[in-house]
Amino acid sequence: MASPLLGSVDYPDSFWRSLHHLNRFRGFLALFFLLAPFYVHTSRLEEADPRWLMLAGLMYGLVTWVLGQVLVARRPAFHQQLFLHVGTDVAFITCLMGLSGGNASGIGLLLIVSMAAAGMHPHPRMVLLLAALGALAVLVEQTLQTALWHGAIDGYMRAGLLAVGFFTVSGFSHVLAKGALSSAQLAGEKAAQAESLARINDWVIQELHDGILVVDATGEILQHNSRAEQLLNSRIFPHACLSHCSPALALLWQYWRTSGTNPEAPFTTGGEGRRLRARFTELEPTRTTGAMILLRDMTELEREAQNMKLAALGRLTANLAHEIRNPLAAIQQAAALLEEEPSTPTMARLTRIIDDNSKRLNGLVEDVLSLNRRDRMQQESIPIEAFLRDFVAHCTQAERVPLGVITLSASANLRVRFDRLHLTQILWNLIRNAWRYCTREPGSIELSAAAVEGMVLIDVFNNGEPVSPEMQQRLFEPFYTTDSRGTGLGLYIARELAEANGGTLRYVDKAGGALFRVSCVPDTEQSSEPPAGGTNSVPARPGERLDKEMSAQP
Repeated sequence: MASPLLGSVDYPDSFWRSLHHLNRFRGFLALFFLLAPFYVHTSRLEEADPRWLMLAGLMYGLVTWVLGQVLVARRPAFHQQLFLHVGTDVAFITCLMGLSGGNASGIGLLLIVSMAAAGMHPHPRMVLLLAALGALAVLVEQTLQTALWHGAIDGYMRAGLLAVGFFTVSGFSHVLAKGALSSAQLAGEKAAQAESLARINDWVIQELHDGILVVDATGEILQHNSRAEQLLNSRIFPHACLSHCSPALALLWQYWRTSGTNPEAPFTTGGEGRRLRARFTELEPTRTTGAMILLRDMTELEREAQNMKLAALGRLTANLAHEIRNPLAAIQQAAALLEEEPSTPTMARLTRIIDDNSKRLNGLVEDVLSLNRRDRMQQESIPIEAFLRDFVAHCTQAERVPLGVITLSASANLRVRFDRLHLTQILWNLIRNAWRYCTREPGSIELSAAAVEGMVLIDVFNNGEPVSPEMQQRLFEPFYTTDSRGTGLGLYIARELAEANGGTLRYVDKAGGALFRVSCVPDTEQSSEPPAGGTNSVPARPGERLDKEMSAQP
């Protein structure tokens, strides 16, 4: 910012208001002299000609009105308008002094106010010039009084003292104005820096991967970023209440206020069952003024950590499972040959044990090998209604599910871009779990599909016991199962295959049972060429293509 000595500076509003006050004072003086004829006989202006006073007051008032209009426009610059105002006052008040009998009338003292205003000029030399202009006008008026109207010679003493007063007042005023102007400039710089930092902070907060909420002592949301809206799956309006946006988070906030400790367990929010962890930080040590809430998506963090941990394990188990497959096939073949031979009941029982355990081991091998099938996608346009209808028919027959247990509800004309075998294996795993935990009554399993917000949602619901919050945290972990006969890879593989096709698999809280939701990308360009094996063909079992792929490998 330019120095005040150069006269190029942005003046604060207080300086402009001072100039407005000076103009109002000038208007009062104009009105005073305009009304002088009505009280000239009772005042010290009895030596003046009322008509000249009235004319001078009228002209003074007109000039005051013009200066007021210029002030409103703030054009030209402040220092130029200030010079114009002070010069006008010096000219008119000096004339009024002459009309009223000179210094003896005391009107010259009115110039003190204008000299105080002259001190606001940014250039010290201009301040001295204005003071000198006022002093010179007073001395010239006194000279004219002495020469033309035979005024007293002692009037020079009063004029000189008045001139000294002009310089003194304007000098003190300039010092004060310069200090105020420097303070205003410093405040402006600090305000600009604060505004810049505020913009940077807002940008950083909006770009954070975590959600940020700032609440006051009553739970009113003062500030938030767009990520918080995404995580909470709620639109946050200005001055919204935390309990309206997320009741679960509001309960955790109340718990933090009373206990003083951050909750360790994540909470579930949104229709997709997203798991979030909240961290509270007090704005003041007393915790009575509000808090900043940091929301972190634990689902994504756990998934990243899990993928890193299982990367090496996946490669090892895939190679190991491939090596186990050949001797396992030989064991199954030998068990089949033993069944054809005449044997004792003990031999038959042992053969049955070998066959059952080899089948179970073969299922584990197939699940492990399925982990490598993400990169072998053959996406196509799948009509959901026909696909699900054929899938239910195949699944009920293969899993020996009674008719009527699985009910199907799908919107017509829905198509998705998905690998047919991947979708089959995902639904097969979900139906197996549903059949295992449902009541096995008619309508116990509900399979439905609908288009919601640009995605196709396939829901598998069973009327068994809902999944507890503790189990939800480990639901999609590999090798985690509560069934002694299970491998713990079914849900993990299903979610991996869904994500490989651009979708998701989540558990959704629903009263009366357990609901798993598969989100699929809709097919906007419907293909007219049916896939090999029929338009609505569904593999007889999820490992059909896997067998072909493995048989082609060395």
